[in-house]
Amino acid sequence: MAQRASTHSVQAEERFEARSQERFNRVAYAIALLKVLNPPLTVAVYGSRRHLQVERGRLSSKGPWALFGVPPHATRESIALALAELSGVAREPFLVDLLCATPADPLG
Repeated sequence: MAQRASTHSVQAEERFEARSQERFNRVAYAIALLKVLNPPLTVAVYGSRRHLQVERGRLSSKGPWALFGVPPHATRESIALALAELSGVAREPFLVDLLCATPADPLG
């Protein structure tokens, strides 16, 4: 019996994310950082259930866009670094430290 070559592959993905018990509104924090960074693309921020997620795309008439998913355990540093990378300025000295000093809205 002839076998067809598979076009699919299975790849394991391991994620190691820092976790924070700090209480603050992570989505509002990400939006505040985006206002500071002013990236050259449209970014939609949403609450993610599991991992920090970044998806990018490009619409021919509207330009580049990104979806940024923030889980409830994300650290300030991981949010700031991901948004700096998305904005193309992650290599600027002390930028992530400065972004981490941006106040977050407390949850109560």
